[in-house]
Amino acid sequence: MRPRYLAAICAGGTAEAARERARLKASLPESLELIFDNKGVLIFANCSEACLASASAMVIGSLFARGKRTPSESLTLAEWTAIEHSRGTVLIDAYWGSYIAVLIAPDGVTLLRAPFGDLGCYHCRRGSTVWAASDLTLLLATAKMERRVAIDALVGHIAFPEWRSRETCLEGVFELRGGDNLSIASDGIEQVPVWSPWRFVSDNMQISDPEDAVGRVGDAVRLAVAARTSGKKCLLLLSGGLDSAVVAAVMRGAGIDFAALNLVANDMASDETRYARLVAEKFELDCDVRHLELDRVDVRRSAAADMPYPAHRCFTQALDAVAVEAAEQQAAELVIDGGGGDNVFFASRTVSILADCLLTSGFDARFWRAARILGDLAQTGLATVLRKTVARAWFRSRPPPLQMSTAFLSRAAKADAAARQRHPWFTPPDDVLPGRVSHVALLAPAQNLVEALNAQASYPSLSPLVSQPVVEACLRVPSWFWIAPGMNRAAVRRAFEAVLPAEIVHRRSKGAPTAFVAAIFEHNRDTIREMLLGGILADAGIIDRDAVAMALAQPGPTRDLRFVRIMELVDAEAWARAQRQ
Repeated sequence: MRPRYLAAICAGGTAEAARERARLKASLPESLELIFDNKGVLIFANCSEACLASASAMVIGSLFARGKRTPSESLTLAEWTAIEHSRGTVLIDAYWGSYIAVLIAPDGVTLLRAPFGDLGCYHCRRGSTVWAASDLTLLLATAKMERRVAIDALVGHIAFPEWRSRETCLEGVFELRGGDNLSIASDGIEQVPVWSPWRFVSDNMQISDPEDAVGRVGDAVRLAVAARTSGKKCLLLLSGGLDSAVVAAVMRGAGIDFAALNLVANDMASDETRYARLVAEKFELDCDVRHLELDRVDVRRSAAADMPYPAHRCFTQALDAVAVEAAEQQAAELVIDGGGGDNVFFASRTVSILADCLLTSGFDARFWRAARILGDLAQTGLATVLRKTVARAWFRSRPPPLQMSTAFLSRAAKADAAARQRHPWFTPPDDVLPGRVSHVALLAPAQNLVEALNAQASYPSLSPLVSQPVVEACLRVPSWFWIAPGMNRAAVRRAFEAVLPAEIVHRRSKGAPTAFVAAIFEHNRDTIREMLLGGILADAGIIDRDAVAMALAQPGPTRDLRFVRIMELVDAEAWARAQRQ
């Protein structure tokens, strides 16, 4: 069971807290009990056994000491003192996990969320009280707020669907992102980052020995996967790709009780059954193969209706329905996947890797070896690779270009999106190598994957590869260590090559649900037309109604990937309508 909590930080002190305490005890679900009451701070939770507390601080969720696979059951007085005096930064340096920390000091209260932690923290201010909760439903009900769509923020989400900031798509609702702290004082509220990826890509943090890098990546993956799944019956979504195979290897090695599920869509390109069965046979697993069905998807329904942004794609309704059925049949407590592995393990063919080689050691043997490997992976001639590499090295740590999704947006919406503040991981320090900049940029979608979870989902899910120990270990690996003849993600492939089937270790292809999304589009074309041409996005001037109408009027089957973008707009429209119900 995922922890659920509500915190009230009352600026009026104990008198105000007493009034709120009485109201909350009468209105909150019975599963939430008062577990902390001190200096105007009230915390209700359904997991008192999973909470750590001192007189002036509390940690809700799973807290692991560095290098440990079992969560801390208590902290010493010295440990609490260090945590409180540091305003929680000691938690970032000495621990990891999925937690929210609440720290009380004479000048205010600090909330800290674990880097890449999947325990949510949404907050708002009503009068003199700041409310924070694990899920949107609990926050809005307690703070007595209505759901009002913030149009500007929704435009930003549509243009950058894989980015998150403190702002959500609901007016007055904010999110504490992983690795940030929220300082609440009498003179206002401030949210600032505490954990930063740039610390781990600096020259003094890079691992110089390839064997050491492979060992550290492997150790971090084994630690994170085993720690987050230990003691639970799990259902692994075994795609047949490298990342879910690595998760299977770790879980089997750690003695985790789990079953496997492979999902097949309606086309050969997405059929990964053969590879999934290779992994299942290797680890003596029963691999349940099931098919995704169109009638499991309702494009008018948003799977993110209970979240403050449209973070889920409608095709996942079919996946979720089958996974829940399989989990119930297996009596599983947790659904696991290998999501985010491509990002964390730097599955990139960018010439930034070669630029790193050029800037650190010139045109030496390492450079030419990497150039040949990269040219093969990208199927690009050596001359083209060299030209692009020199250009990339010249601009060094230039911020990566903004990858805005602007198709079908109105002119005004495009302008609004372009003016939005950049994600902090897309603004590198001046001395960072280009390949390191590219790797950090890939982490923003991974952060979104693991942190933007629906706390109200019928089954808890987890992507353990996107965790603080794994991310930090991978950022310390020089970019050229991630490629080898015929393969990307080379460091993690080498870390697990002894236990994985050779076909998985050396596999270069990868399935995708694109054809299934196309089938959803074709099957629901009329409904999509009604939703987009006469819906909230059109009325708010977010989309170019004429461009959408023209695309939907094209006869016959889809001939390009524009339908993928239209389906993203459908997801946003379904979410916006759900907020008004």
